[in-house]
Amino acid sequence: MADIKISGKIKLKTFQSEFCEKFPYLVPTLVNKEGTRLSNDYTIAKCNTLVNGEYSPIKVDDLSINGNLQVGTLEKRFMECFGIPCQVIYRKNGKNLQTGPKYDGMTITEANRVLESEDAEKMVLSEITSYL
Repeated sequence: MADIKISGKIKLKTFQSEFCEKFPYLVPTLVNKEGTRLSNDYTIAKCNTLVNGEYSPIKVDDLSINGNLQVGTLEKRFMECFGIPCQVIYRKNGKNLQTGPKYDGMTITEANRVLESEDAEKMVLSEITSYL
């Protein structure tokens, strides 16, 4: 499985689109410190500036993600590497929900498979709202 590469220059919607192609029942969203989702039209660097009040140096040139990474680890790595809180969400019964402890210890591939078997809905990026 090919890695998904993320850098400060990539738009959030580009990353999310690649992610959803591989894992259609999950999508990482970036949020500010109050938990409001950041616009998918922003680059990772712009999200960093909005969250931190000024640009804070990004600690990596790029971050690689693959299906063997745990959901909780993905969220932690976004904060460590880019200084931006990340919430992985899924959709069930018409609602976007955060993964939480039940899925955080699972690999992304495993969580995607479990959500599919639990009748979660495939993520549609245009339906993710509540932007800053």
